[in-house]
Amino acid sequence: MIIIIKDALVGRTFPDAGAYIYDQMMANIDATDSYIWDMAEVSELPSMFLNMCLGKFIKERGGDFVKSRVRFRNINKSQAYRIVDYVEKMSSRQ
Repeated sequence: MIIIIKDALVGRTFPDAGAYIYDQMMANIDATDSYIWDMAEVSELPSMFLNMCLGKFIKERGGDFVKSRVRFRNINKSQAYRIVDYVEKMSSRQ
């Protein structure tokens, strides 16, 4: 399943966009082996966004599940570092 992050952000606050992405991922959890986040044209990844999608997913499914099922494309190095750091921190809190 490909999730276009910039499309999820249009017309939504960061928390609402995160919740929208979480809902999309959960709705397809049994139908897909992986989620591909397309990060094209995304400049910010604030915690209030990540908490509502990756954070919630980690709390419910675990960090290993997220690491094995969520992939990225069109991601820059700073976004990759931000996401890796976020997933590691959230996974250690379980």
